[in-house]
Amino acid sequence: MIKRALLGHPVATAEEMQERLPKKFALPVFASDAISSTAYATEEILLALVLAGAAAAAFSIYIAIAVVVLLVFVALSYQQTVHAYPNGGGSYVVSRENLGLLPGAAAAGSLMVDYVMTVAVSVASGAAAILAAFPSLAGDTAAHPDRNRILICIGLIILVTLANLRGVRESGRFFALPTFAFILLCGGLVLVGLVRWIAGDLEAHPAATGGATLQGMALLWIVLRAFSGGCSAMTGTEAISNAVPAFKPPESKNASITLGIMAAVLGFLLLGVTALGQVLHVTPQEENTVLGQIGHAVYGGGFFYYALQISTMAILVLAANTSFTGFPRLASVLARDGLMPRQFMNRGDKLVFSNGIIGLMVAAIAILVIFRAKTHSLIPLYAVGVFSSFTLSQSGMVVRWFRLRTPGWRRRAVMNGVGALLTGVVTAVVLVTKFTHGAYIVLIAVVVLIGAFYTVRRHYQRVARYLEPQNEDQLERLGQLAVSRLRTTVVLFVSQVNELTARSLALGRGLSPDDFHATTIASDPERVKALQRTWAEMEIDVPLLVVDSPYREFTRPAVEYVRSLRPGPKHTVTVIIPEFVVEHWWENFLHNQNALRLKAALLGVPWVVVVSIPFHIGVQTESQDE
Repeated sequence: MIKRALLGHPVATAEEMQERLPKKFALPVFASDAISSTAYATEEILLALVLAGAAAAAFSIYIAIAVVVLLVFVALSYQQTVHAYPNGGGSYVVSRENLGLLPGAAAAGSLMVDYVMTVAVSVASGAAAILAAFPSLAGDTAAHPDRNRILICIGLIILVTLANLRGVRESGRFFALPTFAFILLCGGLVLVGLVRWIAGDLEAHPAATGGATLQGMALLWIVLRAFSGGCSAMTGTEAISNAVPAFKPPESKNASITLGIMAAVLGFLLLGVTALGQVLHVTPQEENTVLGQIGHAVYGGGFFYYALQISTMAILVLAANTSFTGFPRLASVLARDGLMPRQFMNRGDKLVFSNGIIGLMVAAIAILVIFRAKTHSLIPLYAVGVFSSFTLSQSGMVVRWFRLRTPGWRRRAVMNGVGALLTGVVTAVVLVTKFTHGAYIVLIAVVVLIGAFYTVRRHYQRVARYLEPQNEDQLERLGQLAVSRLRTTVVLFVSQVNELTARSLALGRGLSPDDFHATTIASDPERVKALQRTWAEMEIDVPLLVVDSPYREFTRPAVEYVRSLRPGPKHTVTVIIPEFVVEHWWENFLHNQNALRLKAALLGVPWVVVVSIPFHIGVQTESQDE
C-alpha cells in the first residue's frame, strides 16, 4: 500500500513506448543539470579572476566565449555519437567498443563519480539558497552548525528519488515547470538587461579598484583556474547521448535536436549572464550570488527578481535529476556487460532502473554527510571526471570512423578529433588547477571503481566457467533418463543452459517423466529469446514453456504458475530450484537471489515440495571428478 501510494501503479512492459519522452519533456529531464550551471558558472569564473585584481574581471567574457566554443564542439561531437549509437552511446559504450575494456571502465568510473557529485553539488547549492531565503530553517547553528542543512539536503534527495521512481514520463512532467521557468526568467534577464544597457538605462555597480595585480605566469594560472571553473557549465552535456532509448521515435533524431537546443540555451544564457556581470561590474559576494546581483540590477526588487531567485533555487535542486536518469542507465549497461551486480539491470514497476536510482541516492547522501553539505567543499571535486570521459568518448569515435570508413567519415573524424583534443586539454587544465583542492580524491575514486568493475567481472566469469557443462553429450541424453513412478507434477525454473541446468533436467525427468515442465519467467524478453535459441540448438527433449511477466517480476508469476498446475487434492507439485553457492559471502550481493525469494514464497503452500539443487562454485564436485 505504501509503495503504491508513493510510486503509483506499475507499468506493463507493453506500455514502454508510452513512457518515452517527447522533446518538450526530454529537455527538462536531461538538460536541467547543464542549464542550471548558469546559476554558478559565471560566479566560478569571477571567483578565480578577482585573485588577480579588479582589472582581471575583464577576462570573464573571453573565458565565457572559450567555454561556449568548447560547448559547441562537444555538442556537435555528441550529436554524431547519438546517430552512431541509437541504443545509447554514452562514454562507456563508445570507449569500450572502440578503445577496449580498460578505457571503457575508466570512462564509466569517471562518469559515475561525476553523477554522484552532480547530485551532491546541486542539492547543496539548492539547500544554501533555501537557507539564505529562510534563515530560521538553519536552527541552532551554534550547537549544531550543519545538522539542518544536511537534513534539508537529504530530504531534497529523497524527493527527487521518489519523483524518478515514479517513472520517466511522470518525472518529466514534474521537472518541466521549474526548468522552463528558469529558462524564461534567466533568458528574459539577459534580453531586458542588454536592452536597458544599450538604452543607457542600466545602473552599474561602482567599478572595483585596488587588490593584487598579477602578470605573466601568475595571471595565466589564474585565467586557467577561471576557465576550469567556467567549464563546470558543461557537466551534464553527455546525459542525452546516454539516454537515447528514452526518447520517442525517431530516437536519434529527437535526441540530437534536444542536444542542440540544450547547447544553444546554455550558450546563450552563459554568455548573456557573463556579459551583464561585466558591464555591471558585479563581483562575488558572501550574501548574494552573482546571478542574484544581476537580477536585482535588471529586474529591481519586484516580482520578477524573486521569481528568478525561486526558479534558480528550484532548478539547482532539480539539476540532480540529470544524474538520476544517467546513472541508472549507465549502471544497467555495466551490469549487462558483467562489470556491476546484475541487480542493476532490473527495471522496477515503473519501467525505471530502480536499483540504480536507489544506489545513487545512497551514494549522494553519503557524500553530503561526509562533506557536511558545504558547496565550497564539493565544488573542487566537480567536473573532473566528466571531461576525462568526454575525451575518451570522442577518441573512441575517431577510432570508429577510421575503422568503418562510412561516407563522410573524414569530416566526422575531424570533428570528433577536434573535440577529443579540446576536451583533453581541458581535462589537463582541470586536473592541474584543482588537484590540491580535491581533484585527487576523484582520481582515487575512479581507480577504486575500475578495480571493483574488474573484480565483479572476474567473479561472473568464474561462475560461468564452473557452470559450463562438463560433458557436451550430457544435455542431448537427458531424454533417455530413468522413469520415476512418483505421482507429482515437476516444475523446473530455467534462466540459462549450463551444467546446473543439466543436473536439474536429469532430476526432473527422473521424478516425473510424463508430467515435467521446464519453465522460464519472461521478466527479461531479450534473455528469454536467447534462452529459447540455446534450448533449440541443444535439442533438449523437454519443451520450454515461457510464462509472461508484464511487470518484469519473477516471484509472483512463478508462484501463480505453480498454483495453476495442481490437478486435484491428492496431487503434489515438486518445484526444482537450481542455485549455486558462492565461495565468499560478499559474492551473494552480485546475484539476484531469485531462488531464495521463490523458496520463501512457496514455503506457505502445503502441497508444494521444493527441491533445491545447490552447485558450489569453487569446489570440485564428485561428478566433475568423474
